[in-house]
Amino acid sequence: KQWYQRRVAITAGIDRDVLLDFAAENFKDSNNIAVVGVGLDPEHVSNLADEYLWSLEGGSATAPSGKWTGHQESHIDGAGSGALAMCLVEGAAAGSHDALVLGVLRHLAGSGVASTKWGGSHSKLVAAAAPYTQNPFSTQCVNINNVNSGMFGIRVSAAGEEIGDVLKASVGVMAGLNTGVSDEALNAAKNKLKLEILSTYESNVGLRAATGLESIAAGSPSSTAQLLGAIDTITNDDVKEAAKRMNNSPPILVSYGNVEHMPLQRELQ
Repeated sequence: KQWYQRRVAITAGIDRDVLLDFAAENFKDSNNIAVVGVGLDPEHVSNLADEYLWSLEGGSATAPSGKWTGHQESHIDGAGSGALAMCLVEGAAAGSHDALVLGVLRHLAGSGVASTKWGGSHSKLVAAAAPYTQNPFSTQCVNINNVNSGMFGIRVSAAGEEIGDVLKASVGVMAGLNTGVSDEALNAAKNKLKLEILSTYESNVGLRAATGLESIAAGSPSSTAQLLGAIDTITNDDVKEAAKRMNNSPPILVSYGNVEHMPLQRELQ
């Protein structure tokens, strides 16, 4: 309820002038805008862009570079007995082969709604964390791809007194991926990633978002056939190398809620 009230208070202060200022500041450079039309003639989409986006400043086809710094942490006290935490390292840019490899790695560790109360979820992350908690919890791997970089890691939620143990167990799973996995597990993860992509591209909303992001990041979008073919080429060596880079990347640790028992960043390494 308190979270909802805070969101209402924040959005109440957003008026027309605020939106216009935001648009003027962020929608002025063609570097960070892609016009995507689904089910429309390309010439019609081009005409719409010329009509409504004529004021855009010229940009470059090359996305600006990003630098990952890491070694940061923030723990914020919040109401309630539960806690949320994310431990993130440098990921990969959208449209890159590395982004697909990390997508496979995400499914190897455990993705989606990997939460449990009495059991029933068999991801590596949940199986590792379950012995350390007597309360409902969630732990899952996240792979966030941006234009010039990305974030990869784990997101957990648990009772405040158990969040540290759940997080430490989850980090241990990610470190264990350095040694690779079985061919059966790799093929299963690749098929899950294929299904995820097919599901995303099945809806107009997902197709527009994915096409727009790839267009900005890589210069042109990939078809589903191209993406599925690229996933087929991912090997166990690719996964091991990605896991090593992930575990050598300086992390960022953030938490919110009952964070009294949250470990420090150095205690996770």
